[in-house]
Amino acid sequence: MKRFAKWIILVVLIGLTGSSSATSTLPVIRVSTSTDEVDLGTAHFFNGIHEVKNALKVEVETNYWHGPVVLSTTPLERQGGGIIEPEDIYVRTPKIGHYVSLKRPVIVLPTSTGTHEIIMDFQVQTDLDRPSGQYKGMLTLTIIPPV
Repeated sequence: MKRFAKWIILVVLIGLTGSSSATSTLPVIRVSTSTDEVDLGTAHFFNGIHEVKNALKVEVETNYWHGPVVLSTTPLERQGGGIIEPEDIYVRTPKIGHYVSLKRPVIVLPTSTGTHEIIMDFQVQTDLDRPSGQYKGMLTLTIIPPV
């Protein structure tokens, strides 16, 4: 009788374990980029707009509705002096259709679910007050939680 009771308890426990994993689906989000560093090119003694097409590709994959995906940037700084402010950096995606300043965060993907590829073009406004050289800054993608 003891052996029969042990088997019943074991079967009940296995049944509970199997049924709990089948009914729970956790939200998943995956973001990948085509590169870890974005090269916006080189403009030597150039005054005007410097354009880099297809500079960054981002893939966002989710199994639930999320809020918009927003891009922002820090100023680009040059070692030894020189700065390019966010208002002089512009982004364009196929959904946006035209260049928008990164002075404020920009929505690059509206509220959605599923898998989306975002291809970004950039423009940088340069002038003679900004010496040529390597500038560094940080682009940040933020996925806003759903409302």
